[in-house]
Amino acid sequence: MAYFKITPNKKGELQAKIQVSGKDLSTGKNKLFVKRVYNNDGLTEAKFRKQVEKLSIEFEEDVLKAYKEETTVLRSKVLTFAELMKEWQANIKANLSISYYLRAQEVGKKFNAFLVEQHLDDKPISAITVRDVQMFLNGFAQKGYKAVPTVKVKKDFPKTVNFRELAREHIITRCSSYGMRRKGNSIEKQIALAICEHCGIAFDEYFEELPNEKTYATETIKGYRRVLRTLFNEAVRYEWIVKNPVCSTKIGAGSSNTSLRSVPEKEVFSFAEARAFIAKLNELPPEDIYKKIPIKLMLLMGMRTAEVCGLRWSDIDFTKKVIHIKRNRLYTKEFGIYEKEPKTATSMRDIPMPDALISDLIIYMEWFRQADERFDERLDEYYLAVNLYRLPIFPHSVGQYLKRYEKVWQMKEVTCHGLRHTYCSLLLSQNVPIQTVSKYMGHSDSTVTLKVYSHFIPDTQDTALNALNNITA
Repeated sequence: MAYFKITPNKKGELQAKIQVSGKDLSTGKNKLFVKRVYNNDGLTEAKFRKQVEKLSIEFEEDVLKAYKEETTVLRSKVLTFAELMKEWQANIKANLSISYYLRAQEVGKKFNAFLVEQHLDDKPISAITVRDVQMFLNGFAQKGYKAVPTVKVKKDFPKTVNFRELAREHIITRCSSYGMRRKGNSIEKQIALAICEHCGIAFDEYFEELPNEKTYATETIKGYRRVLRTLFNEAVRYEWIVKNPVCSTKIGAGSSNTSLRSVPEKEVFSFAEARAFIAKLNELPPEDIYKKIPIKLMLLMGMRTAEVCGLRWSDIDFTKKVIHIKRNRLYTKEFGIYEKEPKTATSMRDIPMPDALISDLIIYMEWFRQADERFDERLDEYYLAVNLYRLPIFPHSVGQYLKRYEKVWQMKEVTCHGLRHTYCSLLLSQNVPIQTVSKYMGHSDSTVTLKVYSHFIPDTQDTALNALNNITA
């Protein structure tokens, strides 16, 4: 007989757990089968209960039918990897974890293809062993993959190539045109061919094909492992399996599978380089203030690019001299530009502003007021990362600004995230307490900060020895 229980999850959304007592297909012994049902359609409790009652009857019939007919109906319908992946992805997408959803979708396709090769795709998820998962992960370390074909720009385009027209025709994005203006930059081959066809220029004259054979980075394989581990944890929670097979796998020769790595000094500005870079930013003409401010926010506040792009003027507290981090603004090809809350609770934080940045922001506000006399009444409508027309910029534009300035000023090539690393390394080098730095960075705890940035903390050996000498004196 089927039994079910309806309960709300942490977000107050209804979900049900159905249990049916039946016989194991292979052993014939009594076994409890479990199925989860989610209220994805937003039904009322009464309608959801009716739906669960109907599904309970169908589930019980499937259990009896699978045992009597000795088929794999139950296995393929309830307990396969593909079924679990489908339910889990729907839950991720519903919660607007778009970037993680896309990663899970990619890993799911790859792992399911592997299961087909191993004849495990129609088997219950409990049939997947540690060895199976390890073989899947090992396969990436032993082979490469075909990346999207790319080409390098051999020489500057003729004046007949109009980037605005190409953007209007949706051949390129307005942002990507900046990467095509100079020789040496690379773009996708498909886009290059479309440009040549539209503008009537010779492909071989302006483009050179680049090798597209890539090898999987260790961090990429670890990312695949994390997705599978989270997915199989769901199977454990559903009581479909007792032990997660992914937890016993390893990546590389070491025993650690963490994705954290120390940030090398080549990826950050030193103290002197940071001062020189800020001095160059301050020399920019007033009309470029909308390009300068987002870069300064990353360097002087340790903000992520998505956090900068999601920042609104209502998030600036000039009285307390802090910025409230409340949202991310991101872009993916599949979903376009979208907003979401920071990925963790600690990422929603308040960061203190240095006086120099406050002065810049006051000037920046005046720049906004020039275009809208009611600006102060609409602080929640205006973003800080905008274009010349005070409209929100494409999230990747900040990186284009930064790359261009570094090239013109002949400075070290530090990425947008490298500016965040620079912020953290500078604070630690100036003996700011690790707990404080971790809080401003939005890390879950100071262990993360220590793991990644410990080598930037000044050597305290002499201080420790002096303390011990004072005790023994």
